[in-house]
Amino acid sequence: MDAVSAYLKQLKMNREKPSLNYLQRLIQHHLSLIPYETFSKFHYFNEQGCEVPTFTQFVDNLKSRGWGGTCYSLNMNFARLLEQLGFSCSFVRVLPGHAAIMVHMADRKFYVDVGYGSPITRPIELNNRPKHVLHGFGEEIIFTGRNEKEFQLERRSHGKTFVTKQIIWEPLTEEELQQDIEESYKDSDNNITMRRISAVRFQGNNCYFLRNETLKVINYRDIREYHFREPAQWISTVAEAFQLDEKGIEESLVFLADRGIYVFDKETQSEK
Repeated sequence: MDAVSAYLKQLKMNREKPSLNYLQRLIQHHLSLIPYETFSKFHYFNEQGCEVPTFTQFVDNLKSRGWGGTCYSLNMNFARLLEQLGFSCSFVRVLPGHAAIMVHMADRKFYVDVGYGSPITRPIELNNRPKHVLHGFGEEIIFTGRNEKEFQLERRSHGKTFVTKQIIWEPLTEEELQQDIEESYKDSDNNITMRRISAVRFQGNNCYFLRNETLKVINYRDIREYHFREPAQWISTVAEAFQLDEKGIEESLVFLADRGIYVFDKETQSEK
């Protein structure tokens, strides 16, 4: 099976002609079936340095290990899939530290983002109105136009803003984002992605949100939190919640420990 067919199989989708409806369904299935997670980012960094996995690598590890990735891996490989399906795509820089997709359809341009770990469940035509608001899992996602080339992306929970980013609405190539990709792998104080374990997956009415030893299950009724004190139960629970293989999860604990960061008590983690 070729990589495009295998990717579509993981998405539980068939090949169709490009359309706005098809794009929206691809996004929704992607958010539900392919996780945002840092396990693979740590692995790829150890194996090949500051590189986004190739399309074939991404699909192979999606099939065999359940991996998705962080923004660059997810959005770049989703864009590669879209191009193979007949869509026209560019990339856009989202400051700080993020990149999304610009999908061109006729004379319209849509913002697409399956790599943010947030419920941006449809393509957003940023230029057609001053403000767009999405709702999901107790969160508001607000896109506000500053001018034709700049938009503010704001995430709110319970009326409070917890993330603000700036979308630079100008088309870029993968090559033009190479420096941004390299920055995303740096071990520095302002790049927390490389210093903690994170994962997000939207499944039905539940959002599974992992931050180090704490797993939250968020739905429209409540939020349940599970705090783990030892690795073994945490590894098996995380593997089940995100449909990942356990080896990559264990590897992430070692990766962080090598940087002096212990998700669990140092002695307990060493025993594992």
